[in-house]
Amino acid sequence: MELMQKLKKYLTIYKAFFKASFVADLEYRLNFVILVIGEFIWYSSQLISFEVLYRHTEIIGDWNVHQMRVFIFLVLFVDSIYMILWDPNFSTFTDNVRKGTLDLLLMKPVNAMFMLSSQRISVSHIPCLFVTFGGLIWALAQLPDFNWLKLLWLILLIPSGLSVIFCGRFALNSTSIIFTRADFLQYIWYSLFRLGLRPDAIYSGFLRIILIFVVPFAMVASIPARVLLEPVQPWMLVWGFILPFILFYLLKKYWVYCLKYYSSASS
Repeated sequence: MELMQKLKKYLTIYKAFFKASFVADLEYRLNFVILVIGEFIWYSSQLISFEVLYRHTEIIGDWNVHQMRVFIFLVLFVDSIYMILWDPNFSTFTDNVRKGTLDLLLMKPVNAMFMLSSQRISVSHIPCLFVTFGGLIWALAQLPDFNWLKLLWLILLIPSGLSVIFCGRFALNSTSIIFTRADFLQYIWYSLFRLGLRPDAIYSGFLRIILIFVVPFAMVASIPARVLLEPVQPWMLVWGFILPFILFYLLKKYWVYCLKYYSSASS
């Protein structure tokens, strides 16, 4: 009962955050339209870059152009979810630390990690979410004899990939508590995230193992795409299930560790 009450409390708070973000983003409608167009241009450029490569070769890694489209649309779909839910909050994370806003969040009777990651929702990315999902379905429809029941595995694997993005970005941002000014962390993050934008098969054996088990950005899209495109390997599903628990456990430990170094604005 207590768990349900707490869940209801956080859902109510998140609903209020969504309404506030929706009103704020639509207040300047021209700016909203420009943001949506900009996102479509960026997503289109990611797809076009691979389409150009396939004009010069039939196979990249293990996949042909039809299989690669599934991977690309899966990447863009997961990225859309991340951009909607968390990117606006993580982009201002270090400012909250440097300006002392973190003090207020730590004093609220709500989980500080929730507040830091959930106050803003990027409404302008919602159209991209529907378009990329539609693109994924279209790409899968181009495959001969695709088993549509395999889509059910995405219910497990997409949250697993999102946990990699969330925990990785939150952990890097938490490091700014120790260093105060840590703008370099944003460059580290985007360098790591680019690894997840490429199919794991293009990397060598050792690096591929690292991307699956150590710095598991292959779980963002490469492993889910393999589950859709290839015979299902049980270890992928097991790893996809346990990985979020491991990551959130380590993140919580690291967050508590970083807070030991926090000097509040009032101190």
